[in-house]
Amino acid sequence: SGKLVLKASLEKIENNRRTFRFRGGFFLLQTVWGGSIILPYPVPFALLGDRALGWLDTIGYDEETGFRAALGNKGTRFIFQSKEKQSSGSSSTLSSDVVTASELYTSDAQQETDEEERERNQGLTKRAVVICPQQFGGKPGDYTSLMSDIRNRGHPVYLARISALDWLSITKSVFTKEYFAGELEPSKTLGFYMDAIDKAVQRIPGGEETEFAILSHSIGGWIARAWLGEVASEQTRQRCKAYVSLGTPHAAPPPESIVSKADQTRGLLKYINDRWPGAYFSPSIQYTCVASSAVTGKVGLDLDNLLAFASYFALIGQGDVDGDGITPVGGALLDGAKSIVLDNNNGDNNPIYHADVLPNPLGGTNAKLIGTPWYADRMEEWVDAL
Repeated sequence: SGKLVLKASLEKIENNRRTFRFRGGFFLLQTVWGGSIILPYPVPFALLGDRALGWLDTIGYDEETGFRAALGNKGTRFIFQSKEKQSSGSSSTLSSDVVTASELYTSDAQQETDEEERERNQGLTKRAVVICPQQFGGKPGDYTSLMSDIRNRGHPVYLARISALDWLSITKSVFTKEYFAGELEPSKTLGFYMDAIDKAVQRIPGGEETEFAILSHSIGGWIARAWLGEVASEQTRQRCKAYVSLGTPHAAPPPESIVSKADQTRGLLKYINDRWPGAYFSPSIQYTCVASSAVTGKVGLDLDNLLAFASYFALIGQGDVDGDGITPVGGALLDGAKSIVLDNNNGDNNPIYHADVLPNPLGGTNAKLIGTPWYADRMEEWVDAL
């Protein structure tokens, strides 16, 4: 299911007829986790000339509510409401997903520059936060709201920026004997990611005396653990005082499970857990793992439950458990770390899902899941750990 949103400008009004020129449009298609993605409407209106014109004949109008009934030039019947009446408190307004989608569709996501980062962090006195993104994350537009919300709480924020080209470099490991043997090593396979974390830390002003916290999302959590263990210098590691993971699949499949030989990480996660298990650098670093029990894995017709079952099973060898739709609760927690599990029993029926984007491996940006609540939407339950 979904919606078609079209944008047009008013060309002229003659009697009861309003003539419009269509300028663009998009589909808002419902996908997973209660969210919708934007797909462009495949009509090049700018190239159509007068064929992009359409008209509406008014067949009814209510002045009090601003509702207008109209008949289009193709015979379609429409019900409209004026913006003035919407903004004046009328009970019927544009749905929030359409408003958000329209803003996203007309804007061009840009990566925050070093200068913008400095300006937005200026005057913030709490501990600096380095964000380690999910798989295929760290692109323009990712974590923009999260970064703003954390800054509003007084923390300067530094994103490990990773481009689509950076992520594609991981394919080089597919053709190695280590890949087929399931013996990949993080610093060799994920060097581009380690470099991105290094650069984010280097952008923190104050030199070697400035403390920082790591805020990691999804696989960014175990990559950050590897960075702390084998890339960060001892002095840099001592500056890291807090580690928070959001929906990170920390647990490797049990050796006896049927999925252990098909380890999705091809040995990366086992390598990390063998060398730096649990809250390894505690108490120097305070570890907090955040999980969610929003979705129970089930085999059936419900897409959310089916996706969860498949993901949980691949990660821990058991699919009929609770998790955030991708990472099961049991796989998201580390021994020795503080555990925070976000459930649906807080009175507002606000389930928290794995992410608010659908990763796009080849694209320069990821697809926003409009209307999907994720970990950032219950920030008040974990932000103090930073």
